Amino acid sequence: KMPTRPCCRAAPYAAALLCTSAGRRPPRGRHDPTARRPTSVCDPYENNGKPLSQEQCAKLLPSVSDSWALVDDGTALMREIEVADFVQGSRLVSTLAAVAFNNNHYPVLTLERRLSERRRWQELVVVRCQTTVLGGLSYQDFTLAMLMDVELGRS
Repeated sequence: KMPTRPCCRAAPYAAALLCTSAGRRPPRGRHDPTARRPTSVCDPYENNGKPLSQEQCAKLLPSVSDSWALVDDGTALMREIEVADFVQGSRLVSTLAAVAFNNNHYPVLTLERRLSERRRWQELVVVRCQTTVLGGLSYQDFTLAMLMDVELGRS
């Protein structure tokens, strides 16, 4: 779903950078370091500058694979993916980073090596989606999770 605000139409992926705390555009071609939360003029997260509620998250959760879970009282979406070895995990992190980069929404991607309950080592890629500016989840987090599911289905 594309943003509908006038200032977000030109480059929806960069709308958060174009919106200032006063609701005006910065000079063309320059990043505005004062850009903070969405305003009444520009709302790139499409929820009036607020994170999604528990009810909204519960409705959106079936749209992603069952491997995703809401964590931290519904303020983050997380998935752990077990991989065969550290090198394969590194490739997967690179692939998921490309998906995030292409959508201009960046999760926390980690590659971990843990000792399992069965006393064997396992390598895991952990994906944690959260919109930091909002302090919770946005529609973009669920969209990114769906796109990552598609990419994981390809491999």
